[in-house]
Amino acid sequence: MNKKIEGLSVEKAKEWVTGKKEAEFVLLDVRQPEEYTTGHLPGAIFIPLPDLIDKVGELDPAKAVLAYCRSGNRSRAAAAFLLSEGFSEVYSMEGGITAWNGHVATGSYDEGLILLKGRETVEALMSLALALEEGSRIFYTSIAELTSDAEAKSIFTTIAEAEAKHKTNILQAYTLVTGENVSEDILNREPLKGVMEGGIRIEDAIAFLKKQDKALLDMLEIAMQVETNSLDLYIKMFREIEDIKAKNIFGSLIEEEKLHLSRLGKLLGEKAAGIFPRPLGEG
Repeated sequence: MNKKIEGLSVEKAKEWVTGKKEAEFVLLDVRQPEEYTTGHLPGAIFIPLPDLIDKVGELDPAKAVLAYCRSGNRSRAAAAFLLSEGFSEVYSMEGGITAWNGHVATGSYDEGLILLKGRETVEALMSLALALEEGSRIFYTSIAELTSDAEAKSIFTTIAEAEAKHKTNILQAYTLVTGENVSEDILNREPLKGVMEGGIRIEDAIAFLKKQDKALLDMLEIAMQVETNSLDLYIKMFREIEDIKAKNIFGSLIEEEKLHLSRLGKLLGEKAAGIFPRPLGEG
């Protein structure tokens, strides 16, 4: 007897993803490469529907799968196929990414992995993470100085402080994994120093905001895009590494990035509502 394909609304899909750890589920994007590059859900595994039959072995049937496409039709076909292959928990996101009302990561699937190239060791990955966290700390400290909005300044400063704490945690974990006592001087050996999470150069982002005299909503939009791409990268790093201790480190970073994204999104919604109030009569 064929199993029924279960669909999840966008709202239910967000709740479903939020309630799980990265190791427990798979987000599966079954669109075409051009569609994925334009925008995808952070951390999604990319297997176009025509390739799924040949690449189904790359997925773990023990993990729950949430498939999505542009509108929900291809993902239902993917879900049906996975169920026929013995996957026990598979969902299709209703309405697809067209119905998604949140930020999406950009770039090709391999784009984020370029940062990982040549970084097969745990030490190299943690060195990269340290540099990215330092880059984000500088970014948030800088944009906190650019805004006069007290609430935004407070959130930007809080996130900058969190990034500094992440650096401390990464250094401690580096010592635990390698037995080598290191300090932030390790950043001087890191070729990606000056790049923040998401692979964006700090000086370019700050110069853009200053030159364009961007408003608070623009700052929040850029910050959310940075955090979304950061989340996408950390999930890919989590998936690529095998060392359990390193996985725990990146698992923790992923949860923190989700929290940052949530706080920024909430503030953006509140500020946008103040600028664009609902018309009279709307609930």
